[in-house]
Amino acid sequence: MNDVLVLVDVNGIMVNDFKDVSEYIFESIRSRYGFEADFDIKDYEGISSKAMLRAILRKNGISDDEINSKIDGCVEELGYTYYNVTGRDGIKTMDGSMQFLQELEKRGALIGIATGDVEEVIKNKIGRAGLASFFKFGSYGNSEEDLSRIIRNSISRAVSEFGFSENGKVYVITGSLDMIKGAKSAGAIPIGVATDNHDAKEMLSAGADISVENIKKGSKIIKRIFS
Repeated sequence: MNDVLVLVDVNGIMVNDFKDVSEYIFESIRSRYGFEADFDIKDYEGISSKAMLRAILRKNGISDDEINSKIDGCVEELGYTYYNVTGRDGIKTMDGSMQFLQELEKRGALIGIATGDVEEVIKNKIGRAGLASFFKFGSYGNSEEDLSRIIRNSISRAVSEFGFSENGKVYVITGSLDMIKGAKSAGAIPIGVATDNHDAKEMLSAGADISVENIKKGSKIIKRIFS
């Protein structure tokens, strides 16, 4: 029975786009709501895709009734528009990602995904990065807006489908301050990895158990998990 579960919020800490691809969000909003949205994607980093869309639409004056009537379809469309925008563009795989996942696997950890991003977008990225085989399952932001619920969903799947012990330890590795708070709310141990938006000190201030400058420093995380 597995007693160590590691949930990874992969975007920004293990994989990233080489260029700004926020046009795919514009395209989804244009397709479903019929207008050109005004927003800066940097204002919505770290929250779930559905919460991001809701916030953008409200900022642009769309009523809650109209938002709710189309938002599920808009979230679903993000997967398609992401592919349309990025095409065959390469994905940036962060140095140390492969080695870190290999070490987790070697030590017998159950590895999954917990992220606010859309499933098809993340699977696209980890597939192109050559990391998909490490992740046995995942919970995504397609339907859930609350990050702690996404984490709880991943834990429930780990227990019911993969034999994870209900008394085991759960770690969430993320570069999102909101996901750190969500992990604590879900009873998991958050571990921060600095990104372009938040440094390691900010991760600790948000409640991370430990934080590192990048995933190349993954040996520190391994030591914490298996100490």
